[in-house]
Amino acid sequence: MRALALVLALAACTTAPGGPIPQSVGLTPDARGLQPAGTDLRIDFGRAEPGVIATVSRLLGSDPSRIVTQPECGAGPVRAASWPGGLTLNFQEGDFRGWVIDAPGQPVAGGLQVGQMPPDLPLQSTSLGREFSQAGVFGLVEDAGRVTTLWSGTTCFFR
Repeated sequence: MRALALVLALAACTTAPGGPIPQSVGLTPDARGLQPAGTDLRIDFGRAEPGVIATVSRLLGSDPSRIVTQPECGAGPVRAASWPGGLTLNFQEGDFRGWVIDAPGQPVAGGLQVGQMPPDLPLQSTSLGREFSQAGVFGLVEDAGRVTTLWSGTTCFFR
């Protein structure tokens, strides 16, 4: 039964040849999508929405707390699935296209995390606020100097 659950949980992932079987749950968002913990398998941008939602729900131990369609995003309509803990995955035309994190607790590739001080990188003032980027991951920094939001890929931010 455990083997079947594992196969179903990883149905949305891609693999490198000879990749190990996951030993733990969780994931790390990065510039290409999501990296499940303990495996070389990935959930990259471009994967189909149903498989991504099912796999992420299994890895995080809960279903999305809400799924909404945002019809007026700059890149076109975006369907957003949000989980408790601040992770939102964005889909366009049925495919996984981006992620956003807006609460502490979910580490991102490169050691970034909401609530911590930003890396020592140049900050750019935009209509969203003070932004930085690091290896394809973007972030917003509040006036007090803490990271408030991290993202990669397609978002529904208006500039």
